[in-house]
Amino acid sequence: MNYIYLLNHKELFPSVIGVTHRQFELLLPKFSYALRIAEHKKAYEKKRQREVGGGRKPTLKTDRQKLFFILFYYKVYPTFRFNQAIFEFDKRNTQIWKEFLEPVLFEALGHELELPERKINSMVGLITICPDLKQFIVDAAERPVRRPKDPKDQTKYYSGKKKRHTVKNQITISPKSKRILSVSLTVEGKLHDKKLFEKDPTVLRAPPKAKGLGDLGYEGVRETNPLISFITPFKKPRGKELSETQKITNKTLSSVRVSVEHVLAYMKHFNILSHTFRNRIPKADQPFVNIACLYNFTRSYR
Repeated sequence: MNYIYLLNHKELFPSVIGVTHRQFELLLPKFSYALRIAEHKKAYEKKRQREVGGGRKPTLKTDRQKLFFILFYYKVYPTFRFNQAIFEFDKRNTQIWKEFLEPVLFEALGHELELPERKINSMVGLITICPDLKQFIVDAAERPVRRPKDPKDQTKYYSGKKKRHTVKNQITISPKSKRILSVSLTVEGKLHDKKLFEKDPTVLRAPPKAKGLGDLGYEGVRETNPLISFITPFKKPRGKELSETQKITNKTLSSVRVSVEHVLAYMKHFNILSHTFRNRIPKADQPFVNIACLYNFTRSYR
């Protein structure tokens, strides 16, 4: 990778790694700090045959190269062989660096998804309340994965809607700041949005009378979560038409809810979230969370 060429054409940074050159430089000190901790832990977590620093020198020598590598991997999502041609080390090294740097990136950015909390006493005991969840918009993103080898997993992860094997994550955003407030765990793509919402523990942290907004996939949430005022668009009755008032209401709701679509669109600019995920399904969680954190970081430094 000709990094010098990119420095002379900084406008290419978003196309290559998903963030601007300025955002990259602002993220680098946070990444370096997390990297020092990870390297120290790795150096002393097991009995060594050599002194620290001994043996073959790393192929990615600087912190800048390491941060560039993991962001490039997320943005372009090259095969290990293609990555070998770009960074000039074998595919096994690509896998080792990817698995080592993913949690480092999260340690550098994980605070971007931390919700402020306060605790109150109630009749049912101590309940955690998050003021930021007074108003929120929620949506789920489905993404393709490779066909699992296990027949049970093939059935579990097959989505009849997408006609392929998929996984799903739900995000909750603030309509005011447009920041991502929370990300759900990765689940099978065929799980209904409403059930995923009900399983997400984030909703338990919302204060009473919080206002939520979602698409028709969340119809019925109002009945199962009476403490939350949840709004969904009007559904067209079978064989009938919506009234003009209902159409105007739906249009208004769509103009507000489109904010969450913009967030998901940004995240899916990273090919690792839009192309078929080639790694094992349990590893699909970390890239989604990392890119959600990265989105919040870019909201602070545009």
